[in-house]
Amino acid sequence: MARKRIAVLIYGGVGVGIGSEGVVCLVKLCETIARDYDLTVFSMVRIDDNYQPNGYQLIGTPFSEKRSTLVRMAYIGFKMLQQHRQKKYSIIHAFWAYPAGFWAIQLANFLRLKTIVTFMGGEVANLSSINYGLYQTTFKRKLIQQIARHANVVVALTQHHSRKITTKLTVKQLVVIPFGVDLAQFSIVPKLLKPPYRFLYVGNLNRVKDIPTLLHTFQRISQQVDARLDLIGLDTLHGEMQLLAKKLGLADTVYFHGYQPNNQLQEWLAKTHILLHTSLWESQAVVVNEAIASGVVVCGTRVGLIADLEGTATIAAAVGDANELAQKVLQLVDDPTHYEELRKNGIAWSKRHDWKIQYQCYSGLYQMLAAI
Repeated sequence: MARKRIAVLIYGGVGVGIGSEGVVCLVKLCETIARDYDLTVFSMVRIDDNYQPNGYQLIGTPFSEKRSTLVRMAYIGFKMLQQHRQKKYSIIHAFWAYPAGFWAIQLANFLRLKTIVTFMGGEVANLSSINYGLYQTTFKRKLIQQIARHANVVVALTQHHSRKITTKLTVKQLVVIPFGVDLAQFSIVPKLLKPPYRFLYVGNLNRVKDIPTLLHTFQRISQQVDARLDLIGLDTLHGEMQLLAKKLGLADTVYFHGYQPNNQLQEWLAKTHILLHTSLWESQAVVVNEAIASGVVVCGTRVGLIADLEGTATIAAAVGDANELAQKVLQLVDDPTHYEELRKNGIAWSKRHDWKIQYQCYSGLYQMLAAI
């Protein structure tokens, strides 16, 4: 029996980035889809020359990101039409609403195909103070509304993300499917909850992640207990946060390690008690999955998966509130029984939402849409 053909449309995320690592969870999902479906991934950015996809066809543009988005959309549209003539697709699945979701809707209408659009980040965000989110301008706001209205299925990554979407958008069908992680890559390392407490932050240093709140939170924690904070991630703020750490008197307790490959994350989690994550906005934050799968408790601001699991597997405070978060963390390290409860609940949740479960959810959507 011939395998159904799926087209995935993205704007980067596969075959790009440092070491061609891309968005690890997205790469894993594409590889898994390709086991049961005839998959082509179309990317509106240029793929690294040395990158080899595992089990699927990957088509990128020959252009650099200096070329306009319209030119790259036209190229990918032409390539998809070529592929469709050779062997018809059943579904176009876009990750990120714009520009991938927008273009997926147009191509699907022309080819009479079904569409899934997975909202990945700031589609309905409007953080004008840091110039973040597609909902800042009237034009893009209307564009996102049209994408949501015309997609056969919109996928949110968490319940928190789903509420943000439904508050602003009308959709035909909304499904929540968190990105799952490969549990084989994140082993559980038992460790006693005792000083010196090891804290970890994983993610790029940028405005959305609100590193100042992270550092102010840790400053309050370290004034009360013996603790250390390691930060892993690409610095897009040109040393601003390192200067802030020194200003806060944290030079001897906060360590910036820069970008680290995802396959080394387990080594950091193995020696960590608490992952600190203080973003202003998250659709999910996959690092939360990775942490709880490793038996590390996550404390942070009330966004994404942290909000979904608050009180069950995570500790959450209001966005931007370093005082509240620090107070809750200090209460937690003084209560090993509660810490252990959160840790066990997180491990259990990760087993119920790993990459296999995620794929089963998407496969179910593909089958449902193909049958309509």
